[in-house]
Order: sequence, then C-alpha cells, then structure tokens
Amino acid sequence: MKKRFSTSPHYWVGLALVIVALLFLPAGYGLAQTPATSTLLDSPVVTPTATPIPTGEILGYHTVQSGETLFCIGRAYGVDPYAIARQNGILNPNVIRPAMRLAIPNVPRTLPSGQVCPRQFNGTTVPPTCRWYHTVVWGENLYRISLRYGVSMYAIAEANHILNLNLIFAGHVLCIP
Repeated sequence: MKKRFSTSPHYWVGLALVIVALLFLPAGYGLAQTPATSTLLDSPVVTPTATPIPTGEILGYHTVQSGETLFCIGRAYGVDPYAIARQNGILNPNVIRPAMRLAIPNVPRTLPSGQVCPRQFNGTTVPPTCRWYHTVVWGENLYRISLRYGVSMYAIAEANHILNLNLIFAGHVLCIP
C-alpha cells in the first residue's frame, strides 16, 4: 500500500505544492504562534490590534442603536465609515453592536445613497423622552407591547431606532415614549 502512494502522481503534486508554499510564503504566514523574522523580507510581522488609531479631530460621540451600521452613521455625519472604524479600533467594519460608543472623526466623505441614522450630537436630534422603560421578554412582539402601554408601535420603533418592526430581541430595554 505504501508503495502505491509513493509512486502515485497525486502524491508528488501535493508534496511539490507543500514545498513551494513553505519556500515562498513570508514568515508571518506559517503556523507558528510566535512572530518569526524573515530572511527574505526585512519588515516585521504586523498583527492586527484593537487599539484605537487617532485620525484627527473628533466631531463628537455616537452611541450605536439596534439596526445601525457604520455606513448609516457615516452618512449621518458625512464622515468616512472606515475612518470611524480606525478611530475606534474596530477590526471588522461590518460588526458593530448596540450600545457601543463611537468617536466620530473629522474625515469628510460623500457616500452613496442609503439608510441614514439619526444624528446624536450638534443639537440636531433631541433624544426622545421616555415615559416608561420596558424589558422585552421572550415571545413578546412590538404590537403587544404597544397595546400594553397604549402607544403606537411606530412611535416605539422610532424612539428606539428599530428598523424592522418584526425583529426585537429578549433582553432589550425599550424606551416607551
């Protein structure tokens, strides 16, 4: 059986690919857990970090609401969403979570049309005043919550920046205007 594999052309092609990969890949692409210096490249291995990288003047701070994206926030302030990610040490600009407090840098950019988030500073948007706070429990929906408090489900959605009226999660605390 060993003899059959060693003479098989698939065995030699696979072995050749492994050797080429080991010879020509930079040192940072190996399986080692510690940084290695490369004899071919004199630059150090750079690993991504989650520390903020200052990019300039801060316009203000924005607290992420449910359903918001960096592009939606960028459109609200006319700022580059990738600059917001860099300023706040966000490694993946597609992943932000509600309640994150983002510093908005002064890096102007015109973005294509799309969803625009409500502004939270410069006095342009006054946060809604909440008469009550409701913690969503499993099985509840926005319609039943609105009946309970006698408030339109659209008003609750607007006060909490909910874009999909059918999508709320257990544990979220809703502002009831």
